Amino acid sequence: MKKLLLILFLILSTSIFFGCAQNSSSDSPVLAKVDKGVITEDDFLQDVSRVPEWAREQFNGIEGKEKFLEELIKREMIYQKAMSMNLDNNKEFIEKVRNFKKMTLVSLILKKEVEDKVMIDDSEVKTFFDENADKFTIGTQLKASHILVKTEEEAMEIHEKISKGESFAKLAKSRSIDKTSAEKGGDLGYFGQGKLPPEIERAALGLKPGEISKPLRTRFGFDIIKLIDIKKGDPANFEQTKESIRRQLLTQKKKTLFEKYVEKLQGQSTVEKNAENLAAITLPWEQAKKPQSPQSQTEPESK
Repeated sequence: MKKLLLILFLILSTSIFFGCAQNSSSDSPVLAKVDKGVITEDDFLQDVSRVPEWAREQFNGIEGKEKFLEELIKREMIYQKAMSMNLDNNKEFIEKVRNFKKMTLVSLILKKEVEDKVMIDDSEVKTFFDENADKFTIGTQLKASHILVKTEEEAMEIHEKISKGESFAKLAKSRSIDKTSAEKGGDLGYFGQGKLPPEIERAALGLKPGEISKPLRTRFGFDIIKLIDIKKGDPANFEQTKESIRRQLLTQKKKTLFEKYVEKLQGQSTVEKNAENLAAITLPWEQAKKPQSPQSQTEPESK
């Protein structure tokens, strides 16, 4: 439940530019009115489409849709309160809009120069399947455990303890902030494709039973994954796998084209780096590590 609430918060807060103020389609059916604003079917569908696949079943049926609409209503109320306080003129808001504009323009040009130019034909998909048929199965399930912590430093410390022989399950119970799985020694049970966050699923797929991943960043913090078991499914035929192969090949081609595009831009650009200024930067998470000066450590004299 905590993970689901976090997902909702991330989706609804990061879509603030699209959702709260838009109400763009006047002919879209109204789902709710909140003071001066409305939430339309278009608003609902745009936001619910951002829910990751592994969390979608939470919003199936009338109860699920009602639950998601309630979150949109909460966001609309908060948005209207922010507008009444003139926070749209706030310096921090203006900076966020500037950054959003930059990210959106970068996204648009990459769509134009990379995504729209990549095509995969059926013969490529079939060739890839024929060369890798033994690797495709249907119904494969993995069983894994994990330890979730807030910082990379803590994850590295725990990973080192495990590599020296300490019990993964005991460390999960005492250190993991995912309390539901921590009670079971970090056990996530068996899961199929799309049932867990993709970064965790990818990490588990890259392991052999008994192996432990290096700490990886997820949307929830830093995770250490241990693969426990693999239940291999039945061999898959071409029709069952062609779409996933197509997506895989598209991703590979996009990555290659992106790298070539950046290389081209580098040849057209003049870049000057200031190593001295870069070295002088103190990262936000390093602030707490700075040793206090002897003066600051001295307790004030009592009067």
